Amino acid sequence: MSSPVQMLKQSFDNLSRTNKKIAKYVIENPQAASEANIEDLAAVTETSTASVSRLVKTLGFANFREFTLSLAYTQLRPQNLPIFKDIDANDTLATIADKIFTSSQRAIQDTREGIDESEFARAVLRIIHCRRLGFFGLGGSSVVALDGYHKFLRTSIDSFYYHDFDVQLMEAVKLTEDDCAIVISHSGKNRQTIKIAETLKRRKVPVIGVTSYQDSPLATHCDMVFISSSDESNYRSEGMYSLLAQMTIVDTLFMMASVRMGPATEDTIRNVQNIIESTRG
Repeated sequence: MSSPVQMLKQSFDNLSRTNKKIAKYVIENPQAASEANIEDLAAVTETSTASVSRLVKTLGFANFREFTLSLAYTQLRPQNLPIFKDIDANDTLATIADKIFTSSQRAIQDTREGIDESEFARAVLRIIHCRRLGFFGLGGSSVVALDGYHKFLRTSIDSFYYHDFDVQLMEAVKLTEDDCAIVISHSGKNRQTIKIAETLKRRKVPVIGVTSYQDSPLATHCDMVFISSSDESNYRSEGMYSLLAQMTIVDTLFMMASVRMGPATEDTIRNVQNIIESTRG
């Protein structure tokens, strides 16, 4: 199946004036569009949520969420070589692979070098002593949130994650200062994510932020912030490198918390692994 951007480009000439405004924004800002909610996209394109909904259904998507997930996924893959400043059309496949792997490794290494041990220590202490651990992320960031939830689900920590914004907001309202929240956003500017962060802050919930921008609105609402590095010169790959770095940050917090919690967590992880293995083969 073609990517959402490709589909919009192919059908652009046949779209109505309103749909062309939406399509133009998505084509030119695929990363931002993948993190937006339907109200945000309607507002920034000066259209309506009904127009956005009709357009995505015209493209074959069941709903707006399916559209944004597909859009977020395609940001992980090269689509337009001219936008890849470090890749030449004449490069061999091996050269392209080397460049992509090198950029991914660089993003992860740069991220690690920017985080002090004390920052990890503060976050891990909050995590292992919390009553409940909530993961919050929308659009492309939902991938990181879901991955983190799956990891911590194997521990004795009471963790949760829901993909729906309304449910995330309701869960945020239920948390207290005895809990902990991990909020993920590549841009740190998603309006719904900021709404969740503001709610958590009012509830005095310790918030661990994971974002690519130190001066983003999300960062200002967090007690601890982990900044993921990405290749800023490579627009279409920026989301992918950031995603890999953010998943590595969350995985690191998981391993640190598991080790510090000791035998009880080992038993829980072993029991979870055993029950999963019993469903295979």
